[in-house]
Amino acid sequence: MGAGDTELSSRVTPSPQRDHVLTVLAAGLLAATLAAICHETVGHGLGCIAAGGEIQLLTSIWFRCHGATSLTDAGGAISGLVFGGLVLALPMRRVGNSAMRMTLFMFSAISLLWVAAQIIAHPALDRDDWHFIAMRWHWPLVWRPLLATVGVLSYVAIVRWIALLLRDPAAPSARAIYLAYVAAAISAVLAGWMWAPLPTRSALEGLLTLGVAPMGLLVAAARINPDHSGGAPIAKSWLFVAISLLVFAAFALIQGRGLGPLADCSGSRSAPTEWCVL
Repeated sequence: MGAGDTELSSRVTPSPQRDHVLTVLAAGLLAATLAAICHETVGHGLGCIAAGGEIQLLTSIWFRCHGATSLTDAGGAISGLVFGGLVLALPMRRVGNSAMRMTLFMFSAISLLWVAAQIIAHPALDRDDWHFIAMRWHWPLVWRPLLATVGVLSYVAIVRWIALLLRDPAAPSARAIYLAYVAAAISAVLAGWMWAPLPTRSALEGLLTLGVAPMGLLVAAARINPDHSGGAPIAKSWLFVAISLLVFAAFALIQGRGLGPLADCSGSRSAPTEWCVL
């Protein structure tokens, strides 16, 4: 092929398509919302009901159950592992819609890393799910380093799994992952802020849970070959953007504002007011 042919070829070769930014942001927004529903509403909620308890408080990031058991405490982790693992194991090529493919990938990665980060943090912080389980079962002090070690190993394994999946030509680009991640973190802060009794603390908890805990996803994305732009760019879909915004708005205005007798920190006959001091 001559020089002239090469020049002509470079002119007619189409440039790679770019991801539609608003659709990518909507995917991150929806993914974070689904992850919160999976962990708090489905996981802890069903765990509370299955234990014969009564849901006292349900927000975007807080959950309290009167009559809770270890099943209630572990419910969020179980739900995140089951649904996150199943979705992440789904071959990307089988999801034809690029926006949904991005959403499912982000949802599963966030859900799994959320669980692993909890296993690392709770032994040191003396709070939340795994601390409650340890106290209920009177685990010896060695549970702290052992569980934290399991958490670290799990976190590393999940990050490696994600990095391996990102080699797939159908995987999203690093740029798309970064944008969706930012949207997910911001949505968690906004949803947390909706709970009037403790807006600042809830917003901070949302940031830590969905903005800091899944940072392994950014590590995995950074390992993507710079030439990898994703096998199928995230196509523009105003319908998807609208649906994502509606789902998030409903979530923030209903669950984000708090459900249950302790939603306004007023207490109830079956649960003391101090349960609201988180």
